[in-house]
Amino acid sequence: MLPVYYLALGLANPVAYAATRLQAVVLAFPPQPPDDGRTLYFALRAGAVLGILPLFFILPGLVDLYYVKLQKLDPQDLALIRITATALILYPLSVAIRAESEGRAAWQKKPSSVLSGQALFMITILAVGYCGLGVGLPGYLIGPIGLTLGSLASSGTIRLSLNWEKNKMLPTPPTTTSVGQIR
Repeated sequence: MLPVYYLALGLANPVAYAATRLQAVVLAFPPQPPDDGRTLYFALRAGAVLGILPLFFILPGLVDLYYVKLQKLDPQDLALIRITATALILYPLSVAIRAESEGRAAWQKKPSSVLSGQALFMITILAVGYCGLGVGLPGYLIGPIGLTLGSLASSGTIRLSLNWEKNKMLPTPPTTTSVGQIR
């Protein structure tokens, strides 16, 4: 049921957006040496904590207050909300991993790596949606699975691209303007 998915995503999306701020953490504390895993470990811990936060709203009492009274959800659909919110638990974690990868790509000045990751993100979501509908997966589970797998595929693509391009470091040519060289 699509409204159930949108209601559960309404709590998971702001938390997942918070996980995207890990890009700034990577830029503020760049990995030294490049294979340093401290920012990745931080992203894993932060993503795990952020994934748990929306689950507080499926606790007895809060689920009635937020979903039934505030969002006007039919009480019969509370079981679907609990299933969807639980399925979204890995979404902020996967976004944190993707954001850490994007931060590394930004630090290494590799926008093509980020763009290739975003392309695979969209392809993965489309493939999961198509396959999920084909096997009869309920709509309130297709979204969480697609978003989580899409972020993980994007992160993997970015990391693969960064490792592949590591040996292809090209020097930045000097830039000349009408007032002289600026780089």
